[in-house]
Amino acid sequence: MAVRIATFNANNLFSRWSFQAELPRTVANPPTAEIAGDAAAEAAGDPSAGQPSVVEVLLSDGARMSGVLRTFRGELVKGKDPKARAWIARRIAALDADVLCLQEVEDQDALDTFHRDDLRPLGVDYRYRVVVEGNDPRRIDVAICSRLPITRISSWRFWPDSTGEPVFGRDLLQAQIAAPDGKPLYVFVNHLKSNFIADEHTLTPGEVLAAREGIARRRSEQATAIAQILRRQRLTRRVVVTGDLNDTPDADTLTALREADLTEQVHQGTTVAGPNRDGDLVDDKFTDLSPTMWTHRHRAKGVTTFALYDQIWTSPELTVTTAHVMRRTQISGDGSDHDPAYIDIAPD
Repeated sequence: MAVRIATFNANNLFSRWSFQAELPRTVANPPTAEIAGDAAAEAAGDPSAGQPSVVEVLLSDGARMSGVLRTFRGELVKGKDPKARAWIARRIAALDADVLCLQEVEDQDALDTFHRDDLRPLGVDYRYRVVVEGNDPRRIDVAICSRLPITRISSWRFWPDSTGEPVFGRDLLQAQIAAPDGKPLYVFVNHLKSNFIADEHTLTPGEVLAAREGIARRRSEQATAIAQILRRQRLTRRVVVTGDLNDTPDADTLTALREADLTEQVHQGTTVAGPNRDGDLVDDKFTDLSPTMWTHRHRAKGVTTFALYDQIWTSPELTVTTAHVMRRTQISGDGSDHDPAYIDIAPD
C-alpha cells in the first residue's frame, strides 16, 4: 500500500486575532484595547519576547473582554485571512496526503482550530496532529498531521551549533509513523534559514553580501545538523526529510543531505492541477515560466525568480512511485506564496 507524504508552507497560519476584525458587528463604537506591550522587551533581546500578552478591551457599555495575544517587534500579528485559510484547506484536501508536513504554523491550538473549522468540513480528518513550540520569535513553527498513527515524536530545537546556541531557527520535528506494512517511517520536517535580510535597503553592497554569506553558512550548518542527528540515531532506512529548505536541491548548503545518502525527489516530478477559489481543479498555467520545477516565486527589484524550496528527501531503499507539485492557479499564490509538493512511496 502506497503512502503519500506532502509538504506545504502554509504562510503564516496564525490564530491570533484582531479585536476590530473579530468583535461582534453589533458593537457600535470601536473598542479601546489596553495591550500589555512587549516591544521594549523585544528590542532589548528579552528571551520572553513574542510570548503572549494579556489584553483587555473596554466596550462602549462598560463591559470588558480579555484575551491573549502575541506581538512581534511591537506589532500585533493578526490571524490568517479566512479566505486564504479556506483556500489552503482546499489545496490540502486535494493533496489527499496520508502524512502532511506543514511550515509556518503558530501552535497546536492554531493547527487544531484549522483542522476543526476548515479541514473537517471538507472531509479531511487527520487524527494525529502535532506542533512543538520552536525557536522562531514570530512563532512560525513546523507541524505534522497524519492519518497513520504517530507513535513517537522528538524535537531537536535545542541541537547546538559550534557556539552552543540552537542551530535551528525554528525546529527539526521528528515523527515515527506506523506505516501500513507494520514498520516505522521516520519523518523529519524542518524550515531552514530564510533568505530575508532585515532592512536590506539600508545596507551597503558589501554588507548585503556579508549577510547573504552568513545566511548560507547557517543553512549549511542546519543541513549538517540534520545529517548528524540521523547518524546519532543510526537511521539509514525508511527516512524522509522534508520541508521548506529555502534553497535549491543542488545547492552547496545542502551538501550534507546528499552525503547522508538522501535523494531529493520533487525536482524530477511533474505538476498536477490545483483548486481555484471556487474549488475547481485547474491545470498548470505557468509551465513556460521556468525550465525547472519550482514551488516558490519571488519578485524583488524588478527581478522574478522561481525556485524549488519545498523538497522531500528519501533514503535509498524507499521506492518513490510519483512526485508532484500542486500548481497554484494565480501567479501570486493561492492562499500561500508556496505550492505544496508530495510523493507516493511504496515501503519495502
